[in-house]
This record gives sequence, structure tokens and C-alpha cells, in this order.
Amino acid sequence: MSMYALLRSSKTPPTEEQIEESLAGNLCRCTGYRPILDAFRVFSKTNDLLYTNNSISISSLKDGDFVCPSTGKPCSCGSKTVQKYNICHDYKPVSYNEIDGSSYTNKEIIFPPQLLMRKPSYLSLKGTNGIKWHRPLELKHVLDLKSRFPDAKLVVGNTEIGIETRLKKIHYPIFVSVTHVPELNTLSFNDNGIEIGAAVRLSELRKSFKKAVNERSSHETSSCKAIIEQIKWFAGTQIRNVASVGGNICTASPISDLNPLWMASKAKFKIVDCNGNFRTTLAENFFLGY
Repeated sequence: MSMYALLRSSKTPPTEEQIEESLAGNLCRCTGYRPILDAFRVFSKTNDLLYTNNSISISSLKDGDFVCPSTGKPCSCGSKTVQKYNICHDYKPVSYNEIDGSSYTNKEIIFPPQLLMRKPSYLSLKGTNGIKWHRPLELKHVLDLKSRFPDAKLVVGNTEIGIETRLKKIHYPIFVSVTHVPELNTLSFNDNGIEIGAAVRLSELRKSFKKAVNERSSHETSSCKAIIEQIKWFAGTQIRNVASVGGNICTASPISDLNPLWMASKAKFKIVDCNGNFRTTLAENFFLGY
């Protein structure tokens, strides 16, 4: 499924690095990384000879040569038994249109456009055990909910609280999803630095920082480079797509992935209370404990 998502979302054949990154963090270790990566590496198409009529033919092999399953070239890494592979030159559509039955080769829509264009609305849902879930659309609604329910949990990716509720059996009656609040999804560059909303996803942060590194002077982006490198080791692609900057900060782990970098780069945290009053503090003064 990870590879399927990568291929469907890529406009060009993915690189070997992208393939390795998309599979990081969720592989079955008993199978082993090598055969899984070898199997998917063909999608990167780094060696065009493997995909053309000029690819190596079995008849050209010398006695005792072995065709490596990784490269498709003769090598001595395995058995001396040479298997004859059938190379298909004609590609036929493998999917069909459910409506009229006609075959097609274009990618079908991976996400319904009607949902992409649909205007989001305020949600208030009730669950089991008295749990209530709110999804406000404005910061003032978030502050109002927090003032009425001081113990409410603000969530984006919900990765940390998901562990607490599922494994530690902790009960939180009120959840407030802040994924759709514009002020918390800000990611802008200006002369004074970078403003990052608490709900910005880690994958989006990394993408924007990579762009900044390519477009700006190196002395302006040293912190960006460090954060890009650190995010690479943060869980896997699927987690980074939902985990937020603010969630990572408020976990407040002394060994958390980005918090040491926020402190080292002299980042400032902008904090708002339930009455809408703002204050700013240095990252190093924000953390009081785990």
C-alpha cells in the first residue's frame, strides 16, 4: 500500500531514495529489507536497458553466469542455474471503467474531487463513553471550546494521544481537532524569519524548507537544513503526513525529534490564552517537564 500510494502520487518514476523513504518505518522485519527494496527498485527505472529491447538476452550469457535478481545483469552472487525470463513488450490496461466497461490506461482519480472542493463545516460529534469530538474552523472557536472545557485535548495527527487512549487506557472526554483552523496552518517566510502554525504537518514543513534551501542564501537556511535532516528520521512518511509541529512541541519529550533544534535555533513560541491574549517565549524557556 505504501508503494501504491507513492506510484499513484508521483508525476515521474520515483527515485530509489523516494522508494526507500516511502517504505521506512512500516516494513515487516521478518521478511528483511533487502528483498523488499529489490522488488520495488524496478519502479525507479534507473537502468533503461532493463526496460528496452536492448536488455541483456539469456542467450548471450556465458556458461556459469547467473542473472542477478536485483540488476538483471550477469553476476556471481547466487546460484549457477540461469532462469529464462519472458520479457513482455506489449502493455495492456489492467483496470477498467466501472461505468461503461471500456478499458483505459490513465490513472483513475485517487481522491473524489467533490470532497476536495467541498466547503468544510464545523463538526460536533458524540462517541461512546461520553466522548465528544469538535472540529472548529476558526481560532476563536478553539479558544471558546478550551475555555468551556479546560481539559479538552487539542489534536491534529492524534498520534501521541492515540497511544495513550489505546495502550495506556487513559480517558479523555473532549477532543478538539484544529486541522482546519487557518491561523494554525500558516507557513510563511519573511525578513524576520519563518512563521509556522502549530497545525502544519511535518511533511509540509520539510517540503517548504527544502524549497527555501534551494532558493535562499546558505546563511539564511542553516536551521532549515538541520530540521530537514532531522525530520528524515522522524517515524515514516505516513506519520509525517499527519503529525504536526505543535503536537511534537507539546509532547515536550527531552529527546523529542525537533525540540532540541527549536532551542538551538533560538525559535520563539507564540502562545495564546482562552481570552485571545498573546505572549511570546523562547523555546528553551517553554519546556517545564515531560
